[in-house]
Amino acid sequence: MSLQIIDKILERGEYVEEKTPKNTIYLHHTAGSHRADWTIDSWNKDRTSTNARLRVATAFVIGGLDKMGTDKDAMDGKVFRAYNEDFWASHLGLKTANNNQLNKQSIGIEICNYGPITKTKDGKFLNYVNSEVAASQVCDLGYLYRGFQHHHKYSYKQIASLKELLIMLSGKYNINLKNGLVQVLDLPKGAGFELNNDALAGKPGVWSHTSVRKDKFDIHPQAELTAMLKTL
Repeated sequence: MSLQIIDKILERGEYVEEKTPKNTIYLHHTAGSHRADWTIDSWNKDRTSTNARLRVATAFVIGGLDKMGTDKDAMDGKVFRAYNEDFWASHLGLKTANNNQLNKQSIGIEICNYGPITKTKDGKFLNYVNSEVAASQVCDLGYLYRGFQHHHKYSYKQIASLKELLIMLSGKYNINLKNGLVQVLDLPKGAGFELNNDALAGKPGVWSHTSVRKDKFDIHPQAELTAMLKTL
């Protein structure tokens, strides 16, 4: 496929217009709907308690299928750019002394996805806002990952677009895609996606938000996703 990127640039002040060297990529998911454009719109509205801009965002968002598995809005696999990736914004939210540095040196990519799914006694699948998700859109890991066996599935097109985007960014910034997650993917039961001291110390490569946050679920170790990462 030939990667196409749709610019939907955030309002000025919603990110930091400072060019910083990049050596790391962090993978996130939105904990929301399939609409990448809605995700970016929501960042324009984020404010602190004093009505200041939060400057919390990622450079890229990848749209997906809706929770019933349709692509009625033609979003699946579409890549949106929220700001020039030479710049930076807060996307990790760490309480460590190197939080700003890790945000500055990294590029964040969001995949539109609801995250953990709960299976009810009558066999329905519900996301964290108690909205039903089609069974076809549920990934059953076969084990508990951060307390959940079922997670919203990353689509084929999302994974394909993510691969192309990673390759593009690797070429632009000379980021070694074989560092980071790829080195620990074979650990059992998603252990490679758990908290990682190398990631916390700022080791370059590709990491998950879960690599630096115990309280996050993005991203989960779906088999199709991990298989793609191994091909990088």
